[in-house]
Amino acid sequence: MRQKSPISIAWFSALASAAALSWFGLAGCQRDGAKGSEASPAPSGAASAAPAPDKKKARARGPDLHDDRFDAKIAENLPKVPDPKITGPDNPGAPLDNQVFRDRVLGFARKIVAIEKEGESVACDIPVTSSKQFRAVVWGYREGVQVARGESSDASLCVALKEATRRAVAAGGGTKDALGTTRLAIELPDHGMSILEHGDKGLELDHGLVPLRSFDKALLTKRIDEGQAYLLRVLDAEHKGAHKYYYAPADTFEPELHTIYTASTGFTLLKLHAMKKDKGLLDQTKKAAEFLLSMQSRDERDHTAGGFFYTLDLKRGKPERKLVVGTASKTVFTLLELHALTKETKYMDAARKAGDWLISMQLPTGAVRASLSQHEGGPWSVQAKESTLYTGQVLSALSRLHRATKDTKYLDAAATTAMFLAQKVEKNGCYVGDEYRKPNPISSSWLVLSLLDFAKSTGDKRIEDLVFRCSRDLLGRQWKRPEDAYRHGRWKGSLSSSGTGWLAEVMSEVFMFCRDKGKENCDGYKDAVVAAVRQIMQYTYGAENDFVVKNPKAAAGGVFWSVRERYVRTDSVCHAMNAYINILPFLADGALLELPEMPLSQRLAFDADADDKNAEAEDRAGGGEGEAEDEAPMSRAEDPNEEGVRKGPRRGPLNGKPEEGPRPRLPKGLRPPGPRGPRPPGPPPEMQQ
Repeated sequence: MRQKSPISIAWFSALASAAALSWFGLAGCQRDGAKGSEASPAPSGAASAAPAPDKKKARARGPDLHDDRFDAKIAENLPKVPDPKITGPDNPGAPLDNQVFRDRVLGFARKIVAIEKEGESVACDIPVTSSKQFRAVVWGYREGVQVARGESSDASLCVALKEATRRAVAAGGGTKDALGTTRLAIELPDHGMSILEHGDKGLELDHGLVPLRSFDKALLTKRIDEGQAYLLRVLDAEHKGAHKYYYAPADTFEPELHTIYTASTGFTLLKLHAMKKDKGLLDQTKKAAEFLLSMQSRDERDHTAGGFFYTLDLKRGKPERKLVVGTASKTVFTLLELHALTKETKYMDAARKAGDWLISMQLPTGAVRASLSQHEGGPWSVQAKESTLYTGQVLSALSRLHRATKDTKYLDAAATTAMFLAQKVEKNGCYVGDEYRKPNPISSSWLVLSLLDFAKSTGDKRIEDLVFRCSRDLLGRQWKRPEDAYRHGRWKGSLSSSGTGWLAEVMSEVFMFCRDKGKENCDGYKDAVVAAVRQIMQYTYGAENDFVVKNPKAAAGGVFWSVRERYVRTDSVCHAMNAYINILPFLADGALLELPEMPLSQRLAFDADADDKNAEAEDRAGGGEGEAEDEAPMSRAEDPNEEGVRKGPRRGPLNGKPEEGPRPRLPKGLRPPGPRGPRPPGPPPEMQQ
């Protein structure tokens, strides 16, 4: 529900013409003529000798907790920061709209930063007043680190901005150059607006994202090139295996290489090779494949031959004694593509061995055992809990093996698993979960893709009908809120960029299959992909939104996990790229999607908190994954976290414990709605600088 604050909407309407612009609240602005003489309430971020807020009460207040990290610096340096007099503008300039407003807010803050001497004056061309006071917060970022913060409140926006900026300058050192090399983020948290500095422009911020309100094929092609460069950087220079996590704020990788993410990276590089005919991409994939082959078990004595070890510990130089069916399945995908392209028998041999191992992991019901794991020198233990995600991956791998080899043993095994999944749909519907999690869109989309792979192998009309039935069910669970750039395009109950990317990839496969079959209404799947692609691209590091990372060049093209967690997980990039490449040939010229921005008058009067609460409730009703977002992570032995699952970096001896000390407080405009939940692990201590 949209609730209006007491700001005058009629006054904003008068701004439609420049001639109507007048100096509102000038008398109020003159209150700043002498330091400390303002009649407005004391700025909430001001330094003072008052006792620190009670911690117990502060915790109860939640996200609006007062940020006191810079109070000491502000108290020390504020007296030497010039306090300019605010004057009216020389001319009214362009009428205020969202972009003009953002540019002027940033321009005014930069004027305050540049003041050198006491007694100077600054013209303010954003004469906005409101009976609901403006709370302004000015942040400074340098190399991804918050280095300054100032906050103030006043009925005059100019006064609030001036005082908040002065305090930010004081927090940064108190000199003219204190914020000279920083990037500013300015928020009006009580009015639901946040602005990010980018050159001399003010960018819109929405829950920590720079919204992408329109895009075309040219931008999508650019994102493909950037994603390709990122994936090539993920491959380890020595081993050619892929890292799973890139901690962009710290500019570090975790000290292990993952078989499945190497396979996923190789699979995407092959799609890029097919698109661009670049032999270099094939060469890189073949090098990565050598890492894959080195990670395959060849031990016939313990019945692990054919499985692939989960990770390579770069410190010990040894693979982790764990074989996961999802790892083997996704590796089969890549090996089959490589064999089809190169005809080298080693790839097919490895794929067949993996397929045989997957069959050995099947249960009589058609479900599959998730993994085998072993402590050094001990017996192998089986994780037998049923995962729809893993079961689907195995069905896809066996179906693709049959198409490539025509060997009926793979088809027979696939048929058993396909029947298991079909029965699950008949019993519970298309929206499925498993013994790990409640019904959710990721598990449901793996069911769709695996049945699609089986349908391609058999031509079974009943399975085809099930694929389209369950795909339509997923279409109905996608966010369709053009007025909400933060959510529009993702799926309810799937909160990560990897989840959105995976669903986009699946929908692109369904779209192409629908076209090949000559079905009607195929464009619904394409439209879903286009909406998801826009969503993913605003989670992609680029010049506009790299203010929170240490090394922007290294992060470029990486798709960060979420607004709250800014690391890049390799599968987020792979899924996004696969969807981009699949859908690109079917897109028209011109703008593919446009989301209008709310008019300024409504924007400043919009109750964003109330809207977020309504949307959160709807999102939690959309899937179990969303409901579990703030729960503690599963143990690594239980969590089938291969693809599209929201869990962050694992705890354990390789990744170390979570960082110590207080968690940085984010501006309201730089964080998602809802509770924070537990803090996930960060980089190992030795990687934290």
